[in-house]
Amino acid sequence: MIYSWKKIVKHGLPLLSVTIFIEIAAGQLLQGNEEVLMLFPIFLISVPVINSVGGNIGSILGARLASGLHVGYISLSLKDKEMHDNLFMSLLLGGVTYIVLAVIIYLVYIVFLSRSSAGGDVGLVDFISIVFLTGVLLVFVVSIVSVFTAFLSYKKGVDPDDMVAPVVTTIGDVMGILFLFLLIQIVLGV
Repeated sequence: MIYSWKKIVKHGLPLLSVTIFIEIAAGQLLQGNEEVLMLFPIFLISVPVINSVGGNIGSILGARLASGLHVGYISLSLKDKEMHDNLFMSLLLGGVTYIVLAVIIYLVYIVFLSRSSAGGDVGLVDFISIVFLTGVLLVFVVSIVSVFTAFLSYKKGVDPDDMVAPVVTTIGDVMGILFLFLLIQIVLGV
């Protein structure tokens, strides 16, 4: 038997315990910037989308890398061509996804929520720029974290499938919030 629940719990529980506290800190960071979200409510509906897409892309990359390492078509090297191809496709997919989602969120906000909202207006170009740049930075970071987590855990004899998703989603949540507020400050001057 390759997988045992005892081994998964032994390796996963300490990591999951640490990620709980990091996620609490991310929530506090979000709450600490509540006034910006109230000023521009469109970003309030953007935070979960930005973070979930970044975490999903990083987790998918991690799963592909873990499978490649297990099967042997990806070597434990940063020069591996298959790893580079997977990394490039993750970045491309992230960029395209964030542009499409930014347009959809903006249109939904304008059609359904802007009249009932007391917040400030954000132009389409500014909004797309903020969401796209946040997304690209986030996907870049979670992709790098995914590669290093998969490689390090595999090298240490721990199944990367058990390690990559919690690490990537936690780092993604924190960095997504940080990048979003940083870019709101830069683009909108808030």
